[in-house]
This record gives sequence, C-alpha cells and structure tokens, in this order.
Amino acid sequence: MNNINKKILALSFAAVSLMTASAQESSTGYFMENYNMKWQLNPALSNRNGYVGFPALGNLNLAVNGNLSVTDLVYPYEGKTVLFTNPNISADKVLGNLGKTNRLSESLGLNIIQFGFKAFGGYNNLAINVKENFSMDLPKGMFSLLKEGISNQTYDITNLRAKAAAYAEIALNHSREIKQVPGLRAGVSLKFLLPATFFQADFNELKLDLGKDNWRVLSDARIRIGLDGVRYDTEYSDQTHKDYVSGVNMDDAKFGINGFGFGLDFGATYEWKDFVFSLAFTDLGTMSFNKVQEASTNGTQIFQTKGHVIGIDDDDKGWDNMTDDLAKLYELRDNGTVKSSMPLQGKMRVGVDYKFPYYNKLHFGLLNTTDMSKIFPYTEFRVSANVEPIKGIAASVSAAAGTYGANYGFLLSLGNKGFNFMIGMDYAHLKMDKNHIPITSNMDLHMGINFPF
Repeated sequence: MNNINKKILALSFAAVSLMTASAQESSTGYFMENYNMKWQLNPALSNRNGYVGFPALGNLNLAVNGNLSVTDLVYPYEGKTVLFTNPNISADKVLGNLGKTNRLSESLGLNIIQFGFKAFGGYNNLAINVKENFSMDLPKGMFSLLKEGISNQTYDITNLRAKAAAYAEIALNHSREIKQVPGLRAGVSLKFLLPATFFQADFNELKLDLGKDNWRVLSDARIRIGLDGVRYDTEYSDQTHKDYVSGVNMDDAKFGINGFGFGLDFGATYEWKDFVFSLAFTDLGTMSFNKVQEASTNGTQIFQTKGHVIGIDDDDKGWDNMTDDLAKLYELRDNGTVKSSMPLQGKMRVGVDYKFPYYNKLHFGLLNTTDMSKIFPYTEFRVSANVEPIKGIAASVSAAAGTYGANYGFLLSLGNKGFNFMIGMDYAHLKMDKNHIPITSNMDLHMGINFPF
C-alpha cells in the first residue's frame, strides 16, 4: 500500500479531511440595500436594478466555522510547533481544551455566471455556481485515545462523522409582489445540481475494552466515496480471518459529473408600517450519485484483537502506524459499487427589519438562521445596523451569537449604476496567539464585482 493511500485513509479515519457544510451568502447583508446576492438567502428579496456579475468574481464566498481551533491541535514547544500528540505536551492540557464534541466546517462558493433583471411581472436571477464544502464532528474520546495510547482500560469513540461534497449549481429565481395581499412579496428558486464527488464517513460506534493480552472491540462504521474509478485496497486479518479495507486506491480516479440533484428555495416578506417580516427555507433537496464505493462493518461487529500501540508522532511513519491501527480496529469490508444520495443542508431564516422613523436611510435587522440537517445542525441569531446615506454607498455592521459562539461582521457595497464592488465578513473576530497562529475557527470572506444597469 503506497504512502498516499495510507494518508488518505488516515484522514478518513481521523476525520481530518475535506468533509460538508454549505457555502452561503453574507448574513450581514440580508437587510442591506444594494446587496445583489441576498436573493440566495431569501428568494423573495429582490434588487432595485438589474445587474451582470463579473465572471468568476461576481460572488465569492469562503467560510470556516467550528468550536475546534488550530491551537487545540498544535502547540509551541522549544521554538517549534508540534502536534498535540507530542509527548512533551501534557494530556491534561490537550484534553482540557476540548469539548465532548469538536466540530469544524468549511465551505467555498464561486460564481461563474450571474445576472438579474426585471421582467415577467417581477424580478429574476440566474446563476451558475461551483460549490465545495465539508463538516466533521470529532468526539473527545478520539483525541484521548491518540494522546494517551492505552493508559486507560476503556475508550468510547462514538459519533465520529464527516461529510464532503463538490458540485456545480444552476439556479433560477423569480420573485414578485402579491397584489391580492398588500405588502406581501413571495419568491422561489429552482436549483439543478451536478455533483462531481462526495465523501461521507459515519463512525457510529467504537468501544474498546483494553485487556492485558487482548482487546475487545465493538465497532459500527461506514465510509462512502463518490468518485468514479476509486477503489479500496484490502488486507487479510489474522484476527478475524477476513479481508478488511486497508487503503484507498485513486490511480484510476476520474473527475466529472457523477449524478444529478435538485434543490428548492422559497421565501416571503411582509411589510407592515415600519417593519418588514421575512421567512425563507433554502436548500431543500437532495443529490444522487451514480458510482459510490462503500466500505462498512455491515452493522455492529464485536471481535477480539491483540493490543496495538495507538498514537501518532510528528513524522510520516507515525501517521502510517495510526492508519494501520485504526483500520484494524474498525475492520471495514469492501461492499463494492453502490448508488447513494445525500440531502442538502436545508436552512430556515426568520427575520424582521425595522426602519428608523427619524432617519429612513437607517434601519435595524434581526435574523435567525437555523441549519436543519440531522448531523451538523447549528443556529445563529444576528442583529445588524444598515445604512445607505447616499444611493450607491451602503454599509452594514452586525453582531451574532449561536452554536459557533459570538462574533461580529460587516459588509460594504460601493457603486450603483455601471459598477459595484462588495466586500465583507460575517465572522471578523480573528484572534492570534503570540506565535501569530489563529486561535479561532470562525472566519469568512464575501466579495463580489458586479455591473448594475
């Protein structure tokens, strides 16, 4: 088994790999005038002008969120940066910084083509986007096992999960006033999805009873890789007398369209006096993959195995040893090619916008965003102040609190007819330690160049 395969499997088992959350637009800009992309947060929100996006730079969204920071994994020691497994870093220090569940997600959204215009009795948008995203949950028991080795009698590593996807999206949007109900506006977006690849790892259970001469292992896990040409390498187990998955072979991997998906967004706004109330559901749908390689324990398995040395060092050999150890503990079987589907990470947004009566160019917003996925759910409340002192110059500042902690954001939009530049962050609170290493996992960037008409 070559070194690349071992590292891929190590990342799969340790969930330190590309895995799934959704790239989204700036929540800070939800209530801001002159933000052309807010229809992707709520399809009922329209723009006052038509626009054409700059190819590839019309709308860029990059985000990293979580409660697991870089300094939970690496530590300074004698002028060097070392992994948490380094024997000179105490277990109490490492484990004391971790929660029961440690979560990290990343997302990237890149706009290829986008434009909006008034027609058909309302406002319309069309966008072609490329998206990539991942999420992972790392239980504290996994870090304890890797850090402490076999110093404890039992270990429980349950609900180690990871998901990732990369796909293209074609989105069509239409919104309009509902004349029968004054103040009401509704919108809907249809999304056609072309998946390229995905990865899903569900380590539902791993319980270790470490005896003096042998270990009793209870495991329940499944890994699926949706990429044409990928296959698993296997080795024979002297303990269970069966072949188990020992690596991933990507020599014949082919990147291309590997299935089809469909998504739906719908939303509404209602204006009453100085208030605008809004509700939206986005990313309701699923993606289906044609060629998926599955490795699984095929339910809960119990077996005996000889003791292993569990742990990783700072060198490449340490990672390889950990790969072999974890592969033997889970004893995954190669189930061959299967068809698989993955639901989108649907979101619900509820908002209220209040126009300041003494200065109508200033208004305040409160937005709740709730991720409705079963595996990686989160919620966030964000309050914002939005102002457009002159047409074409708009700004918003926001503060948020939720699953990923407290933070603040900003968004600036410059330009009206002819040219518009937008830049901002929803998570602008980035702390650095004395070695200039980021100590927060919450940061993002939203940027776009558009040509309004």
